[in-house]
Amino acid sequence: MASCRIVYLMSIISQMMISSRRLCSAATSRHRVSSPSCRASKSKQMGFAIYPSFRSIPICTTRSLLSTMKDDLHIDKVNDKSDDEGGNEYIPPWSIPSNKPNSKAFARFRQHVNPLSRRYQMRTELPENWPKCDFDNVNMPLYLDIGCGKGGFLLELVGRRYANGDDSNISPGEDAYRAISRSMEDTTALWLPNEMNYLGLEIRPGVSQYAQARVEKRGLSGKLSFVGCNANVDLERLLTLYNEAAGSDRIDDHLTFVSIQFPDPHFKKAHEKRRVVTAELVRTLAKFMKKGTAVFLQSDIKDALEAMRERFVDEDGKLYYDEVECKNDGDAVDDDYNMKNQLGVPTEREVSVLSKDLPVYRTIFVRNEVVAS
Repeated sequence: MASCRIVYLMSIISQMMISSRRLCSAATSRHRVSSPSCRASKSKQMGFAIYPSFRSIPICTTRSLLSTMKDDLHIDKVNDKSDDEGGNEYIPPWSIPSNKPNSKAFARFRQHVNPLSRRYQMRTELPENWPKCDFDNVNMPLYLDIGCGKGGFLLELVGRRYANGDDSNISPGEDAYRAISRSMEDTTALWLPNEMNYLGLEIRPGVSQYAQARVEKRGLSGKLSFVGCNANVDLERLLTLYNEAAGSDRIDDHLTFVSIQFPDPHFKKAHEKRRVVTAELVRTLAKFMKKGTAVFLQSDIKDALEAMRERFVDEDGKLYYDEVECKNDGDAVDDDYNMKNQLGVPTEREVSVLSKDLPVYRTIFVRNEVVAS
């Protein structure tokens, strides 16, 4: 009797699975029939992020057969990214809403993205009044952190310099990082003016949104801001807008200090072209920095640090920066690039690396008088 019931149940399950496959196949077929023109027009775009019409198509799964799926994700359209034929539009990945800030998934991110993919070659969307909407005083010098990640370094740096930040929303993990960070000697005064604006750039959309949410929780709005973008696409535009908002006659009046810390090393030979420090990036930084301003580089991968350094040492035969010899770290394992952290404020990645007794490689460049073309 029990065996008959088992056979009966198995037959019902088998029929449900067959029905599920048929429905999925039908949904896929309808999508393929209706979308060739969309894909044809899509291939003509020089760059794209998300094609809005595709996002409304639900994924056919067993769970979707048992419930009605509703597409409640609203995506704003970008006015200057219209398709010539169908009028369809694309949006930058940083404009797509992430998970709700209070959800557990909000702090979970993918580790790597391909900056050369077409969706990350788009210009990021900015408010019309940027940067005045992000900073209280745009006439102050600017600190730029390229590849800021979750923003822990800038949050700690700005929190130290502006003691009026709100500490009530700090998580236990953040509190532990801050305790380790503040055990190190703060030497920011050697390199940075007393009052600055701080800007972090991050290519991963969810990460940049998470970092910006932390700014508001810490009460540091108006002094610190994070922008989701590809630095090799948007850097010149961002710095130009900052200078224009300040009403400066010179383009090199404001960018005072730049840090590039623990970037994605892209180990594979074929992926080296994805690295953030490029010849164009060096030229752009040199264009907006005046003599005496500095660029700080560090990584826990020696090859990655050397690859960044090579871009600054000799870029098209023009030496825009001079490498500075600083006080070395006496506990360093490797004699190359073993200087101490010049700011005295570690990143979250740096704290993790040092806790494992692994080396961190650092160097710093100071802008010279060579004019950037």
